[in-house]
Amino acid sequence: MLTVPETVKLFDQNAYAEDFSATVLSAERIVKTEKKGKKKKKEIVTWEVILDRTLFFPEEGGQTPDTGVLGGYPVTDVQLEGNVIRHTVLDNCGEDELFAVGQTVSGRIDFARRFSNMQNHSGEHILSGLVHGRFGYDNVGFHLSDNTVTLDFNGPLTEEDILWLEQTANRVVWDNKEIRAWYPDPEELKKTVYRSKKEIDGPLRLVEIPGVDMCACCAPHVRRTGEIGLIKIIRILRERSGIRLTILCGSRALAYMQTLQKAAEDVSHLTNMPREEIAAGTARILEDNDKLRQREAQLEAMMTAVLARSVPPGQKEVFLFAEGLGNLAQRRLVNTLCESHEGYCGVWIGNDQDGYRYIIGAGTESSKVSGDSTEGAGTEGNGAEPANTRDARVLNACLHKACGARGGGSPAMVQGSVMAAEAEIRRALEEALYERP
Repeated sequence: MLTVPETVKLFDQNAYAEDFSATVLSAERIVKTEKKGKKKKKEIVTWEVILDRTLFFPEEGGQTPDTGVLGGYPVTDVQLEGNVIRHTVLDNCGEDELFAVGQTVSGRIDFARRFSNMQNHSGEHILSGLVHGRFGYDNVGFHLSDNTVTLDFNGPLTEEDILWLEQTANRVVWDNKEIRAWYPDPEELKKTVYRSKKEIDGPLRLVEIPGVDMCACCAPHVRRTGEIGLIKIIRILRERSGIRLTILCGSRALAYMQTLQKAAEDVSHLTNMPREEIAAGTARILEDNDKLRQREAQLEAMMTAVLARSVPPGQKEVFLFAEGLGNLAQRRLVNTLCESHEGYCGVWIGNDQDGYRYIIGAGTESSKVSGDSTEGAGTEGNGAEPANTRDARVLNACLHKACGARGGGSPAMVQGSVMAAEAEIRRALEEALYERP
């Protein structure tokens, strides 16, 4: 393996720099083939580039890496290997000699992304420092990506604690405290009390927010707390070992609050309630909906009773078509019909234009469609054959063949859906009954 010197971390010297130039120390062209579909294949060409110095912050300390361009080509990943930083560069032109050892190249980081990361990482330090100082808990986990920022603490926090934490953290932002990042000499380090999530080999970099936090950290930070703008805790997950907080800071927090405001305005218009009262307004709507569902259930019960009574008691096969019944009421109606008619009993809900959903029972007094499952069976007595020898699947198969129905079930009951007119369905059922042995 090629030995190269330690990469100079320009982001340690100036976290606000956007452009730099550097010398290529190592460059390796890598070709991978990705499958696209069953036959198509696509070649992905990347370069693994090591520079003598870089502004690109690598994936480290729970934070995802910087992105940008190097030599005009997209940098898709940056990794730290020992003291060397390796850049993955996408070759979207297929050049054979994109990078060469000794070549001077220019680079540019995506500073908007960098600054967003700095806002969120500095905000995390404020929260972690406050939690450690007031409650004595350690930050035992941290993740900062483009979409998520999470903090894990090894102790519980109450709702009141969370409210205090968020308010106090934002007061630190408003105080616009200076954030200092530096490498202390060994003597200074011995006298300094600081937080650290892991043992660190080699030079140790400290980040200090006066009166709030002192922590070992490798990442870029904003110069002053006021640049964070806003710290917002958006989610709380309590676990046995402690608590996880999901946070947003700066531009991410602003975008989140704008989304919430738009959602609140939409709900306000829908409920005709002021934004400050939408919770109460929504609760009233849910209560009204519950009353409507109860009323609907009562009307469905009345409707099923009327439909069941409309069938002559001596009629053997019963096939009813209706609209407006829910699935549970439909099942109850099939049960009622099966209890009083010997033949097949089916109920179709829908219309000729939109299609029907159906349930068919095998009939007989002992056959009943379960409200909770698709299983059903006839009864046996004194060792005799089951009273119900019909098989509802025969009708279902006929509907499938003649009308394209989709569904299935057991001998006692089948259910499904069909896009066909009532007359066409009835003809298919009559043919099935006529051909039945």
